[in-house]
Amino acid sequence: MTEIRPATRGDLPAVVSLVARLQADPAHHIGFFGYTEEEIADELAGVDPEWQAGALLAFRSSGALCGVLSTDVNAEVGRGWLYGPHIDLPTGHPATPQAWHSTADKLYEAALKLPHLRNIRDLNLYGHTEHRELAEFARRHGFERETATWIFTLKGADLRSMLTQECEKVERLPADGSMNAQFADLFGRCFPDTTNTAQQLLDNDKHMVVALRQADGKLAGFAAGYTQESEHLVDYVAVEPDMRCVGVGRRVVQGLLCELDAGNGAKSQAAAVVRVDNHSSATMFRRLGFDAELELVAYRRKP
Repeated sequence: MTEIRPATRGDLPAVVSLVARLQADPAHHIGFFGYTEEEIADELAGVDPEWQAGALLAFRSSGALCGVLSTDVNAEVGRGWLYGPHIDLPTGHPATPQAWHSTADKLYEAALKLPHLRNIRDLNLYGHTEHRELAEFARRHGFERETATWIFTLKGADLRSMLTQECEKVERLPADGSMNAQFADLFGRCFPDTTNTAQQLLDNDKHMVVALRQADGKLAGFAAGYTQESEHLVDYVAVEPDMRCVGVGRRVVQGLLCELDAGNGAKSQAAAVVRVDNHSSATMFRRLGFDAELELVAYRRKP
């Protein structure tokens, strides 16, 4: 018999240990959690100390933790994210699929009753392309598969080498808001259906936005990202159509990473998410020294 209950703050060490063990296997890997216990703890509780309010746990009759499903919501855009389910079962065992889905369904049913998810109809999953159980779970519950993405990373000495080069001159968006309208316009055109609004990026302290201007002062492109415990994340890159293929993307990405490194301290790696069909962005990151490390896929259940 499997028991489902809300997480508590005291559950964090056990949850981190379970997730770290499963993340190492592509057949269990969930996007945005990282691999090490430090990365996972930072993802769960580093940004939101009240992480347990959006997390549910599954326990075997023996009392052993066997499942985790954490959730997040952006009410302004009306979207919710299900990070998981992480189910602690061996891959390849004949009984695994049935037991995995039984536990996953119980966690999912309980998640839909969480207060912050009750009015959210746009739900999202994200996991490794080799995570077959997640793909089947998505299909059964009406989630549609979206275009796969590459996780590009630049690590260690290669990252430090890029950052010690002379960074291209970029600027943070002026505090007087004089470029905000241009930023919001370009953001809306390039990211019409994404996880944040332009105003949310401008308002929060988590993201840093750097921009490059054209000769006439108009916005040529921007990059936005933030720093976690062990890495810098490039979250958004956008370039005006008439300024593409002249190095604007490369310049704002390098400038962003230099700013994040200077403001938040040196990290062991930088990462970025790129759709597998976005060949120009993939080429840009490769020219900066990034390598494609993972291929993940999103599943979405729209209203």
